[in-house]
Amino acid sequence: MIKQNQRKFNAIHILVDALSAVISIVISFLISDSIHKIDFDSTKIKSDSFILIILSLGIVLLHLMFYALYDLYRSYRTTRLRYEAMNIIKANITAFFILELTLLITESIYQLQLFLIIFFVADTFIIIAYRFFLRRILRYLRSKGYNKKYIVIIGINACTEKFIENIKRNPDLGYEIAGYFNDKPVNTINKPFLGSFKALARYFEVNTIDEAVLMTSDSNEKILIMIYNICERFGIKTSIIPNIFGSFSSRIYVSKFGSLPVMSLRNVPLDNKLNAFIKRLGDIVISIIGIIVSSPLMIGVAIAIKATSKGKIIFKQERIGYNRKRFTMYKFRSMKENSEVLDKMTEKDDERCTKVGKFIRRFSIDELPQLFNVLIGNMSLVGPRPETPFFVSKFQKSIPQYMLKHYVKPGMTGWAQVNDLRGGDTSIEERIKYDMYYIENWTFMFDIKILFMTLTKGIFSKNGF
Repeated sequence: MIKQNQRKFNAIHILVDALSAVISIVISFLISDSIHKIDFDSTKIKSDSFILIILSLGIVLLHLMFYALYDLYRSYRTTRLRYEAMNIIKANITAFFILELTLLITESIYQLQLFLIIFFVADTFIIIAYRFFLRRILRYLRSKGYNKKYIVIIGINACTEKFIENIKRNPDLGYEIAGYFNDKPVNTINKPFLGSFKALARYFEVNTIDEAVLMTSDSNEKILIMIYNICERFGIKTSIIPNIFGSFSSRIYVSKFGSLPVMSLRNVPLDNKLNAFIKRLGDIVISIIGIIVSSPLMIGVAIAIKATSKGKIIFKQERIGYNRKRFTMYKFRSMKENSEVLDKMTEKDDERCTKVGKFIRRFSIDELPQLFNVLIGNMSLVGPRPETPFFVSKFQKSIPQYMLKHYVKPGMTGWAQVNDLRGGDTSIEERIKYDMYYIENWTFMFDIKILFMTLTKGIFSKNGF
């Protein structure tokens, strides 16, 4: 039953995705043609019109192929929309670059380049909007008792009660627990006791069950294999929640090491090469634009620093970055020459700051030279703030999760900074919590959100000193 329903949903998704591609092709052609008027009687346009037809067919096929490769035709019942949306964006970006390369090879006219850009913007919007409204409709129906999946729990461990509570708290997911199997009844489990593990096959013969969740704490390999084989024989989808999961507060992620499944305690989206490429490309483009736009301001600040105090214009300091590697970070000098102390963070109304320094620190102007760090590649626009080797060594000993911030490149701004966690008098423990949230939940749109917050809230932060 569960497989049949999933096939129906997949067929609907494929149909809608193909229809979305066709609609987006029409929209992009109309818009690009109205922007870039062309004489359709010319021989070149007739040739390009033929290319346009071939391109349109290729778009639809590539569209469906990459959606399948990015796992968009599976059940997202228990997955957040943003993960599904990111897979849609990744699939479209991959297809976009392949088609762009095709256009470069065929030396197609500008209109087709514009056509392609408009298509992917329109198509991404339509598909995400469709999946969003479909989720809303399905969750409403499930909360009313429709489109339900019946599951059984096999075994009792430290995670069982929490799992049952999650199902109860989220009726819109459409799961109903039929009961549990165990070697004996457990008083704290408020669900029907269905018998011992030996009763599994007999129960599945007379009851329709969609999924089984294996929670047994029994380490006997033969029993676990027996349970799994019974579920497989009756075509029941099986999930495993080991007893050890109840001992960890962080989320667990399953990946592969070769052909072997591996459970990880941390998920780092930027370990994915495509994600890392998208972030790096954004860093390069935005840092170049930032350097060009801010160059008059940087020249003015440089003149002010040189005219009002002795010393170098640019302050260089060793910091710890990605993978715990050291790099040189650039800032406008905001303190009196040779007044930096390795074991002291900057404080409010710090006497070491010059008059110009206080102003540029107040509005984070002193950090503009870090745009060159971003362009070079030892920093990112968004990420955890880097610290000096002294403070890294100090916090490593007192804060258990501190070193995890080095999973990604440090940033000019970050999730902690735009939430007023900057400066020497803020909690390092709180900063790390925000940094870890950012690291585990990174998306390109999350970066954009933080950059916009930096331009408004972050620059005028009460801790901007």
